[in-house]
Amino acid sequence: MTRYAELQAATNFSFLRGASHPWELVSAAGMLGMQAIGITDRNSLAGVVRAWTQMRAMADTPFAVKTLTGCRLDFADGTPSLLCYPSDREAYGRLTRLLTLGQLRAEKGGCELRWGDFADHAQGQLVLIVPPARLDETFERQVVQIGGDLRGDVWLAAARDYGPRDLHRLSRLAALAERSGAPMVATNDVLYHAPERRPLQDVLTCIRETCTIHEVGLRLAANAERHL
Repeated sequence: MTRYAELQAATNFSFLRGASHPWELVSAAGMLGMQAIGITDRNSLAGVVRAWTQMRAMADTPFAVKTLTGCRLDFADGTPSLLCYPSDREAYGRLTRLLTLGQLRAEKGGCELRWGDFADHAQGQLVLIVPPARLDETFERQVVQIGGDLRGDVWLAAARDYGPRDLHRLSRLAALAERSGAPMVATNDVLYHAPERRPLQDVLTCIRETCTIHEVGLRLAANAERHL
């Protein structure tokens, strides 16, 4: 069986979302025997350098793991989020220019991107579409459109919430993947390297939502499964 590669992992550089350092994620991926781990912080490549440093430090050990350079692109115009992996140096340059464009457009610490911005920098990018919490007809139309625009360089990310409607959701995504020509790929939408880091991630959620742990309610993740 093909070894698993995690293609959706956020580090602490995804501010107030990721609860593990890049080196912790890379180390854990190697210990688990993964083939690769993709670092996909939100509108940022900040965690990639530290992840690559750890990959090199582990290169001559039994736990060597490949680290993939990626980024999660969140858009301001309703376009679904994309996990973007540049396929070569030129595509990486286009991705960095895209992020710079979005950062110049927003306040410090922000990044405002639209689909047209990405389309202008899409050459050489390998893309996974991130489904929203609620699947609807608008999202399905967007997947079909993105699949047509990117012509084969697009996949559909599918992560389990470990909730009561998981199988229904996965079945709907599989049908959409068939219809759109964007094959479905398993991810775990990772926010921390190990389950014991979940309490810290809860605290980060409270800070982001400006409330206490007693007030946050259903805004917290339902379980501690967002680990490698």
